[in-house]
Amino acid sequence: MPKPKGRLTDILSLPADKTGQPQTVLMLDHLTYVPVVGDMLHVANRTLSIAQVDKQRTRSCLTGWRLAGRGSIAVLVNETKDVLSALEQHPEYSWVSWTPKDELPWHFKTTELPTFTRLNKGWNAHPNDENLRLEHNGSTLLARMKPNHFVYRQYEEVPEIIVNFVDCSMYRVTPINDEGWYRGQCRFSGLAPSWGEFYEISGDTRDDMDPTPWITMGGKGVRHLHFYLRDKTLEVKAQDWSMSS
Repeated sequence: MPKPKGRLTDILSLPADKTGQPQTVLMLDHLTYVPVVGDMLHVANRTLSIAQVDKQRTRSCLTGWRLAGRGSIAVLVNETKDVLSALEQHPEYSWVSWTPKDELPWHFKTTELPTFTRLNKGWNAHPNDENLRLEHNGSTLLARMKPNHFVYRQYEEVPEIIVNFVDCSMYRVTPINDEGWYRGQCRFSGLAPSWGEFYEISGDTRDDMDPTPWITMGGKGVRHLHFYLRDKTLEVKAQDWSMSS
């Protein structure tokens, strides 16, 4: 079973704690899993207990894709920097791994992982729009939302975009938001390239891992279309999709 890993980007020394224990901070990014206190870090042929984790500046998607606008994660260990600083001169040690104290997510235990294809090229939903509006038109599901004109300036004068899911067989809106995604509460945390995007997911989508009931429609489409929105996630099974404004 593969161990979680991350790329070591910097090593910082802190004063000893109240008990005299040395303290060193390791800056990591490109995480495949977010460590917690008590996990055992493997670095430079040493095994060290993680004493503290700063999760406020997670910078990289769990699979290695970078997330813009965020810093690296900070992991504190009770070891002197002198022992670990040699890592900075040895590129072969730029990646570190750790053994979690708790059970790993399902995707560490299988080689048959789903694949993600991002669909929203040149557009996206507004990051602060909380009012997803869904309508049925026969077997077509219409998802109305505000466009993100901050990033995509061509939508500055466009009040609304509509994502049409054609030949829709079922859909559901789950309560997974960005905070839940980063905390690993989504079954695709650690797999989806980034939060806040629109994907088609191929392979086993593990629908049984989310208890949210599906709403059935009259279509027969089976493509799994997955949109991470402001404070919820829209999952749709449909034959095709299009976006209009």
